[in-house]
Amino acid sequence: MKVREVETIQDLEEDWNDVLVKNLMGDDVFLTWEWQSASWKHFGEGRKLLVLVVEEESEIIAIAPLMLSKYRLPGFGFLREIEFLGLRHSDYNNFIISKKPRECLTHIVDYLEKNVGDWDWIDLKEVPEPPRGSNYSPTEFLNLSSGLKLRERICNLCPYISLPNSFEHLMKTLGKNMRQNLNKYLRRIKQSHKVELKRYDEAGFSVKEAMNLLIDLNEKRWASDGKVGSFKKNGNAFRNFHMDVSERFADRGWLGLYFLMASNEPVAVQYNFEYAQKMYYYLAGFDPRYSSYSVGNLVIMYLLEKCVQKGLREYDMMRGDEPYKMSWTQTCRRNSEIRLIRKHARSKFYDWVTWSSLVNNLAADFRLSLKKDSM
Repeated sequence: MKVREVETIQDLEEDWNDVLVKNLMGDDVFLTWEWQSASWKHFGEGRKLLVLVVEEESEIIAIAPLMLSKYRLPGFGFLREIEFLGLRHSDYNNFIISKKPRECLTHIVDYLEKNVGDWDWIDLKEVPEPPRGSNYSPTEFLNLSSGLKLRERICNLCPYISLPNSFEHLMKTLGKNMRQNLNKYLRRIKQSHKVELKRYDEAGFSVKEAMNLLIDLNEKRWASDGKVGSFKKNGNAFRNFHMDVSERFADRGWLGLYFLMASNEPVAVQYNFEYAQKMYYYLAGFDPRYSSYSVGNLVIMYLLEKCVQKGLREYDMMRGDEPYKMSWTQTCRRNSEIRLIRKHARSKFYDWVTWSSLVNNLAADFRLSLKKDSM
């Protein structure tokens, strides 16, 4: 078993997804080569690519999709951390390991300690719970190295809905008030509009046209609350990334971009990924003129029916336990943050500064933040 570092992420284009489908940590859309390579393309500036592969008898059995980032900690200096390529725009991050997880993780961490330049810690955010029946868990990191200190905490809850064979059965799992409200809003909007749920291509939109509609409806939805939408808030790189991903996913049949049409007008949208028998709910938007019909909830209702008809096994609402999600389900997974810290004084101090909730709250009060600096 040996570890090597790839020069470019394109080197693994042919092998990446073949290893992913056998991943003991779970095969999910955020770990695909399409998503990961787009993440590096649009968010990798100023960072060092650090993608490792573990090979056994010339077979790739593990991929560590990592990068090395340098951050400026105002008032203290610089810290260097190893983190996942997916960073903050992936709801789930993980390693890709098809066999021997503990041995692979040991070799990966050993390589990082011995062959990568100065770094303070390995910070792994949004690591999901392992799949049911898996022998792997985040605690596999315990005792991997006597030279590293382990920290672990829950960072997000991720609601999801397991899909039955019948949409009628699914609706019966909802609370009585929820069912009554959905029926009320549906009757009301149907009194004056023909209502349909259509995928972007069924509605006659190109991918680009559909994404621009998503951006517009997302912005309108948040502007109605006096806030900024996801695309404006996160800047051009975020927009360009999703324009790129949507084209890549459309080519693979993974783009679940659906519009609620009222009299042939798109009034609400949900940007989803359909992959490995799951629907991943990423972003949404709606026209505030139709908010009295609760069109956001109507989109979810129609989409759940669509998912059941297609035989999907899960509708994943992903990170964040917002009240509107919890009105649909009480079932959640937990995402963890795992940090492996080197045991020298600087790393331990920086870890205390950035991990402590008390210090983080003080930093927020003084508007301090970690700022990326070029490598």
